[in-house]
Parts: sequence; structure tokens; C-alpha cells
Amino acid sequence: MPITDVFVALADPRQTNKVQHSLAETLTVAVCGILVGADTFEEIQAWAQEK
Repeated sequence: MPITDVFVALADPRQTNKVQHSLAETLTVAVCGILVGADTFEEIQAWAQEK
């Protein structure tokens, strides 16, 4: 099962017209960033931009 599928069932409380990425995609990137050693939002963002 792809990790993204785990988050698809979560309700997204954000305003749909103000988001660029789905909640499932955002959470998947965050989890993967943490798994590779990122400790802050900035580190997660830097890792995601590299990938």
C-alpha cells in the first residue's frame, strides 16, 4: 500500500481555494522528510525541493 493511501481518508479542514497540494501529499512529504532525518519544517522543505 502506498503511504499516500494512508492519509487519503483524513478530512482536510483547509479552505480548498487556498491550497496548492492535497493534504495526503503534504503529509506524505512531511513523513518522508522526517524519516530521512529532517527535524524542522525548513529541513523538510529543503529535502522535498531536492527530490
